[in-house]
Amino acid sequence: MLRLAKAFLDIALCRQTPAYLPASVLLLALAAGAVALTEVFGALLPPPPNGQIAVRIVLEVGMPLVFAWLLLALARRRERFLQTATALLGVGALAAVILYPLDSVLALLVGVLYTAIFIGYLLACAHIWRSALDSGFMLGVVISFSYFILSASIGRQVLLQS
Repeated sequence: MLRLAKAFLDIALCRQTPAYLPASVLLLALAAGAVALTEVFGALLPPPPNGQIAVRIVLEVGMPLVFAWLLLALARRRERFLQTATALLGVGALAAVILYPLDSVLALLVGVLYTAIFIGYLLACAHIWRSALDSGFMLGVVISFSYFILSASIGRQVLLQS
């Protein structure tokens, strides 16, 4: 398990690309499970969530999978889906393990650190997209930030309607 966490950390720190991960449905399922667990643990931390943990899990796991599949299909690189999706979910779970406790503990003092780690997470996702699409880093940044804005908008709408 530590080797897997190290692999995701290496991808997040741009030391490796998603191609470093095996194209495995089992590994994708493990990464999705890790993201779901971080949502469950995040619900246990103060401030209390709005009680929509199942919806949050579906959003946190499902939206990156759908977005990755659509973008890779448009770029005609569907063969990279398993590795790209696994990398996105794994790096997301790793970021959540760090960000959830920071978000709930010392809000003002840790705000700068939280923001820096979150920007680092978005840049790690940009690295994943750059690698998956064989493109420049700036396109990865645009995709990463665009996905964040889209994800936040959809998540807000779905959670408000539930």
